[in-house]
Amino acid sequence: MKLPDMPAIASEDRRPVALIGLLIVLCLACDFLMVPILAVQGPGRPRIPGFPLFLAIVGCVLAQGCLLAAWLSWSDQPFWRRLTRHWIVAATLFVVWAAGLALGQSSQFAELSSFVGLSVPLVSIAAQTPLWIARQTFGWRLIRGEEKKDAARPPLSIRDLMVATVLVALALALARLAPRPDDGERGFVWIVMFGIASTISSFTMLPASPLLLRTRPFQRGMLFAGLYAAFWVALLWVVVLVAWHRGLFPPPPLAFLVGVSCLILSFAATVILAAAAARARGYCLVWGRPPHRGGGS
Repeated sequence: MKLPDMPAIASEDRRPVALIGLLIVLCLACDFLMVPILAVQGPGRPRIPGFPLFLAIVGCVLAQGCLLAAWLSWSDQPFWRRLTRHWIVAATLFVVWAAGLALGQSSQFAELSSFVGLSVPLVSIAAQTPLWIARQTFGWRLIRGEEKKDAARPPLSIRDLMVATVLVALALALARLAPRPDDGERGFVWIVMFGIASTISSFTMLPASPLLLRTRPFQRGMLFAGLYAAFWVALLWVVVLVAWHRGLFPPPPLAFLVGVSCLILSFAATVILAAAAARARGYCLVWGRPPHRGGGS
């Protein structure tokens, strides 16, 4: 099957370095401030503006994980190169988050940092799972516009599947080393975390990536992606208002509703900014099973 012809990417922003710099600063700031903002919010009933600000930061952090998963799953660079870069970036973001943890929760630094650090590989695999399925089933991949003719790569080989098995086993082994949360059962926690990460990745990256990396012009893709995010915000408020009107359950605190809305919108804003940087660098998303030419994925 021939690679579908993709017209030249239309992007009015010719400053990819500035966009990438803005994305880096935003991500590092959110990672560092995540725990200190929560510490300022304190325990008890969520309040405005602390709790919505915290969830807005969480939205950016979640988007970072999904973006890293998408790049590792869909990039057409050699697998070991993108795997190495993936974990260099992930480790850097984790160190910045840990620095914020040391500032905001120094008494629990050792336990929380080890739990999160050892859980990250398993959560990353969970976020990658639906994206790898899209790549292997439909041929989704990120390419530079001028590299379109050289971007075809075959499906996963037996060697690649063996490597994937080793990586999953390593992630599970690291997760087993993590301290037990509240001395409870870790297996249930991993299942829940795996399911949540896979669901978030499926409902965000799978719809947003074609909208932002295939739609021409890019402004139209931004509009569609913004409307998609607004749909989930509106759905949240409609469900709560209808349930409250019918007396099904009391409404949650206003700070919680505003916070979840901020989480969704900040997630969308981070993904849109990353897509703008990718489009400015000439990247686009293509699909369709390419012809077999040998080599790895």
